[in-house]
Formats: sequence, structure tokens, C-alpha cells
Amino acid sequence: MILWYLSYILLFLGLFLFFFTKFIQRKNTYRFEKRTKKKPVVAILIPARDESKVIESLLLSIERQTYKVNPSHIYIIVESEDDPSVEIAHRHHMNVFVRKKLDLQTKGYALAEIIEDLVSKEIYYDCYFIFDADNVLEENFMEEMIKDYQKGFAVSTGYRALKNTDSYFSVSAGLTFFLVNEIRNRASLKNQGNLILSGTGYYIDGKYIKEWGTFPFRSLTEDYESSLYYTVEGISTNYNENAIFYDEQPEKYSVSLKQRSRWVKGYFQNWLGYQKKLKEKEKEHPHNEGSIFEMRMGILPVIFLVVAILLMMILEFCSIFSFHWYTFFSLFLFCVLVYAMLVLITAVLLWMAGKKMKLSKKIQIQVLFYHPIFLISYIHAVFIAIIKKDLKWEKIERL
Repeated sequence: MILWYLSYILLFLGLFLFFFTKFIQRKNTYRFEKRTKKKPVVAILIPARDESKVIESLLLSIERQTYKVNPSHIYIIVESEDDPSVEIAHRHHMNVFVRKKLDLQTKGYALAEIIEDLVSKEIYYDCYFIFDADNVLEENFMEEMIKDYQKGFAVSTGYRALKNTDSYFSVSAGLTFFLVNEIRNRASLKNQGNLILSGTGYYIDGKYIKEWGTFPFRSLTEDYESSLYYTVEGISTNYNENAIFYDEQPEKYSVSLKQRSRWVKGYFQNWLGYQKKLKEKEKEHPHNEGSIFEMRMGILPVIFLVVAILLMMILEFCSIFSFHWYTFFSLFLFCVLVYAMLVLITAVLLWMAGKKMKLSKKIQIQVLFYHPIFLISYIHAVFIAIIKKDLKWEKIERL
């Protein structure tokens, strides 16, 4: 009986914290100063370890931009001169940077190494764009992002669309980023809040790069680490849904599990590591107090909800040993209700995605019933993240 009460308490706490966090975001009071420089000098940094299968599509999309970027300001970061990406970069008259510190294996270290090299040569830019090699940009991507730079945003990210929309598995993975951008980040924008960056497709104001002299975010999830830093420091961030770029998602469970396990481990390492800084900053009553509180909470409301539901399922499962027929039915009904709830959430996400994802009816139906299983499989990723201590930034096989 006590465990049932505990599950109800966790369920209530999860729901309360979720809605309270949304309410307290209203305490944000950002003010921005527009920039007078209409044509900022832009650098593009592309970590590209063994990415010759996909990188040319990105480079071609950069060349087609309505806001032109000088090819000599584009840097492709590789680990060997024998990488086929080197020849592709030279064909497009772009720079190649060969890493030397290969024992430091995260995307953040790759970015730190190129920036430190540029700083040593006293080469600086107004803003630095960061892309993954598998990205492809809409023609107006840079133009839209430069508008954010001119408005005064120090960091801005575009809309992360999906390249491979013909697989129910990749679409299920892509919905995670849709959830982050279109629901979490869009809601944060309404209250002038800080964003959570996911992946790449964003720029950083050059004044911060000059101040750091490097790229200081080097964990397994450098994007989330940087999001925490920007929140603590009160650095303005923005989400521009008109700046669209495309991203490839895994189509195999084994690849996705490896990727998500790394994200989970990196998330908790950074979230726990920033708790003290967030708490100290909250006491100062900064202009982004709502965002500070939200980052302190992180996914704690979701954890409470998930633990409550799992506890209820375990209790229901244990009750079947009483050998009453209705306990079997009760457990079955509870599992069906949880699954139905996740199907409903998926249906809402697909409806919200609408034309942006351009999915066939067949894929939509497949995703509707598979995506709940994909969400539940995060428990597997959490388990791997806990027991495996040597998770690293690993190569993802391209399609």
C-alpha cells in the first residue's frame, strides 16, 4: 500500500513541476541591442571524421545560399589527410584542418582544436556557424540566421528537419528533436527564455569565441553543456523556425541505442555538474530567472512521471501472483492505457509536424504505433548509460 501511495506522490510531483516550470518562465526579462553591421563576416566549422559519403551535399547547399559565404572561411575538420573528405573540400576551394590531438574524441574537442588554431593565427570572425557533415541547408538558411544576429541574439539555432523520412524508425528518432524545438524551445521563446540546443545548425557570436580563445564545451553532449552555460551566463539564445536545415537519423536500433546512450550519459553528467552554478545564479535573481529554474529542473518532472508509471506497472505485475483472474486483466489494461497515452502523444506530434515533415500516410501510421515503443526503449538507453562507463563519441555509419 505504501508503494502505491509513493507512486501517486511521484505522479503528482511530476505533473506539478511540469506546469509550475512553464508558469515561472514568465520571470524572464531579456533586452536586446540591434547590431549595425549588416554583413557580418561568417565562418563555418564542420567536424567531418570519415564523412565523405555525405559532406558534399552540405557543401553544395552552402554554395547555393542566398547569403554568400567566402569558401576560404569554411573549415572542414578531419583526422587524416587520407580522408576522402579532403579531396572533396579542395574541390570546393574550402579549408581542411587535420586534427593532431586524436586521443581527445568528442565533437567539442574537434571544434576546440580548430578554433585554437585560428586564434593562434589571430583569425577572428563576427559569428561562427557549426554544422554536422550530414546536414543540408535550405537556400535561405544563412540569410534567416543573419537576421537573428542583427537583432542581437548571441546564439541562434535553426529548424532541424529530417532527411530520411521514408523509414518509420528514423522518423520516430526525428520526433525527439521536433519535440525539443517546436514544443520546448518555442514555448521558451514566448517567455524570452533560454533554449536547449540539439546537435548543430547554430551560430555563436564571435565575441564569445574571442573571449574564450577556444570552444569550451567538450563533453559527450556539448550542445546541452553549452545550453546550460548560456543560461547561467544570461547569454541570449533564439530558435529560428524559418532557417531550415536537414539532418540524418539512424535507421537501425543498434546505432540509435549507441547514440542515445551517449546522449543520456552526457545529459546527466552536465545536468548534475551544473546544479551548483544554477542554484547560485538563481539566488542573484537574474533577468532569466525562469530559465535558470527550468534548467535546474531539467527532465526531473519526466523522471517522476516515468518512475511513477513503472512503479505502478511493477505493483500490478506483482499482484498477479495472487492468482486472481482480474489481476491479470488489471495489469493488461494498465499496459494498454500507457501505450494508448503514448500513441495519443505521438498523434499530436505528427499533427503538429504537419507539412514540415512531409510524411507519407503509410509512414505516419507506422510511426503512430512504433514511436511509443521507441520512447519506452529510452529505458534501455538509460540502463546502458548507467552500466557502461567508457561511452565515447563514436562514428555513425551513414546511409
